[in-house]
Amino acid sequence: MTFDEGLLDEPAQLEQRDRTRLLWSLATAGAQVRRAIETAGDFGVERLRGGELPRAMLVVTDAPPSAASRLITRLSVDRTPALTWHGVELPRWAGPADALLVGSVDGRHPRLAQLAAQGAQRGLTMAVVAPAGSQVAAAAAGRAPLHELPRDLHPRAARWSVLAPLLQALDALGVHRVPPSLLVEIADALDEQAELNRPNGEAFTSPAKALAVEFAESTPLVAGAGVLAGVAARAMSDGLQHFAGAGSVSVSLPDGVGRAAALLRGSDAPPAEDDFFRDRVEDVGPARPRLLVVGDDGSPDDPLLGDRSDAEIQLDEMAARRAAAALLDLASGLGLRSSSVDVPAGDPLARFAAATAFGDFTASYLALGLGVDPGLDRSTDA
Repeated sequence: MTFDEGLLDEPAQLEQRDRTRLLWSLATAGAQVRRAIETAGDFGVERLRGGELPRAMLVVTDAPPSAASRLITRLSVDRTPALTWHGVELPRWAGPADALLVGSVDGRHPRLAQLAAQGAQRGLTMAVVAPAGSQVAAAAAGRAPLHELPRDLHPRAARWSVLAPLLQALDALGVHRVPPSLLVEIADALDEQAELNRPNGEAFTSPAKALAVEFAESTPLVAGAGVLAGVAARAMSDGLQHFAGAGSVSVSLPDGVGRAAALLRGSDAPPAEDDFFRDRVEDVGPARPRLLVVGDDGSPDDPLLGDRSDAEIQLDEMAARRAAAALLDLASGLGLRSSSVDVPAGDPLARFAAATAFGDFTASYLALGLGVDPGLDRSTDA
């Protein structure tokens, strides 16, 4: 599939190809967070304060904001066991000592509605994010704080409409501190990425457009090095797959360094025995890997990362950063393109927001340059 690089400098043509207006919807992420701040009173999340820390926490979401559930569980496990629940029924052990967080973009998923109803019946502490009047909202009506989503959300750009209220619930439950000031910082980071990577910006000044051009000629390999960077790397890789159909791979460091190194070295394999009589006009070599590292900068003992032991700093952050440096050196030695995501200093959640927003814009521009509408769900196409 041919990539139209010139399209990225033509805002009118970009808008024409982006029929579902995904780029515009992605640019509203900061506004989504601010809406959650402004409607916190309507959400009623303060009802969750003052209770005991949940014995365990279950998180259920529908497909579009799947990165939200991974982030919530990662933030929670330091204080209480947490897991993303994929079953159609709650586990038998779940009861009044536990918490259930539900996030649904369209509110029509019967599994989520059933789980919300079960949670209410069993007396779990709950918070629900869903459109008003939907099946999921009705299942928890009056029995849990409910953040009502607008019905016109783009399902592929609704991450922060779901995630911001869930973060407010984490704060109220005492599981992870997310004050309004941090949500404002997150909103600012999202707005900054939207401005930096806007459709009418020139390709050479837009990091997302520039990276999309490179990904069009390669196989993206996204490596996350840090507390939340692994979650961000997975979200970015998922976006490349869903929006553009790219064969992207993500790894979390340091554990994934061996797999990433093997993928990089695969491009350095010795050539097979040459067939002198083959038709060289049709020769197309395999796409070479293009490494993108998330979260390899900053200080590993940054107080913003929370209270951690020396062992945690050494085995988690330092090892991840050493692995990231090794991968960047390996890519350079193999003649492969590589870079790190450039996000501003700040709270890890704000950096996560900036990195994933950058990834969404990159995936969208890659799709549009390939002639694919990134906002369309092609999973049900014949």
